[in-house]
Amino acid sequence: MNWRDPVLRLLRVPPTPAPPPGSPPKTFRAAPNFFLLRLIRWLLTQVLAVAGLLWAIYFVSWVASTKTPQVIVWFLQASEIFAWTVFIGEVVFGWMVVRLDYEMRWYMLSDRAIRIREGIATVREKTIALANIQNLAIRQGPLQRFLGIADVEVKTAGGGGSSSELEGGKKHGEPMHVGYFRGVANAEEIRDLLREGVRRQRDAGLGDPDEPPQHGIDDAIAELLTEARALRRSAGVLAG
Repeated sequence: MNWRDPVLRLLRVPPTPAPPPGSPPKTFRAAPNFFLLRLIRWLLTQVLAVAGLLWAIYFVSWVASTKTPQVIVWFLQASEIFAWTVFIGEVVFGWMVVRLDYEMRWYMLSDRAIRIREGIATVREKTIALANIQNLAIRQGPLQRFLGIADVEVKTAGGGGSSSELEGGKKHGEPMHVGYFRGVANAEEIRDLLREGVRRQRDAGLGDPDEPPQHGIDDAIAELLTEARALRRSAGVLAG
């Protein structure tokens, strides 16, 4: 049974992102151990939830053994059953989201730009011109090192805001001038490809791939200067 399509439709996750400007891109994906890392973190939260529910069972049993009115005991027992039902549903749906969050990650690299898309509940997509990249780094925590994965951090010049904002101006999320190839097994290869692409773009003197070419503007300026010189000569002849 294919459960992915209904969940993606429910969450309204967009289809495969369009390729970035430039040549046909190379596409990189998060490594299987990145899913394992996310799964371990998710399982820890479920263990804490189970511990809370077990404590609730003990509490309801203790209340039932006292002289508490029966209607209150029934209410607590019904609440307990409801909490377990919600927990079971959350386990099933939560595992699906964790799995899709791993699968629906796209890291695309062309000869001019990178495009990064990630997220399920909140989809985040960034396009960064190679010529604008100022710094590349590999980030690797202890668990990532143990699992053989790492994050490639891409930074452009300037500050800029975060990728999303809450009402009232409170910001959260990563800055727009920072992008990550998260959980990849070939971090050094990706970093070297990015470095080579940045070098080629700078040698060619190229900037943002979405900027229009400037030669048309330069031609117009040159034409205006030529006309201005012609008018100046004409004015000099009349004055003579």
